[in-house]
Amino acid sequence: MHLDHGRACLNEDKYDDAIACCDKAIAHDPDEATAYALRGSAYLHKGEFDRAIFDCSGAIVLRPDDVVAYAARGCAYLEKGDVDRAIDDFDLAIELNPKWTKTYALLRGCAYNGKGEVDRAIADFRKVLEIDPSDQDAKDNLRRMGVMP
Repeated sequence: MHLDHGRACLNEDKYDDAIACCDKAIAHDPDEATAYALRGSAYLHKGEFDRAIFDCSGAIVLRPDDVVAYAARGCAYLEKGDVDRAIDDFDLAIELNPKWTKTYALLRGCAYNGKGEVDRAIADFRKVLEIDPSDQDAKDNLRRMGVMP
């Protein structure tokens, strides 16, 4: 119940409410990995990157195959400028759930681009377009890099 409401709050950009719901879920069950991952995502959206990393890491300890926790933690690392750790998390997310490759390849592509590894970034953005030829983010990223999709 708390997690469903927390997800709804997160989707409505009510991050403090989402965090409060996750706090209640964790108080009820301290081993609920989803609550930590969801709270980490809320902290990520609030720009509280250290707290996001902490909660997502907790989710991963409880459930090592939590793709969302790896992706959110990777985004937090990326926001903090720790590109290598971000890429490591995006790699794990892709490995754990290859059908989400579009999302994670796009995130990883931005991380590679930020690191100056242009060829790897281009490869990831092109991978996104293989999966979804209409993906505007991938097209825009390639255009900004001077590469036509």
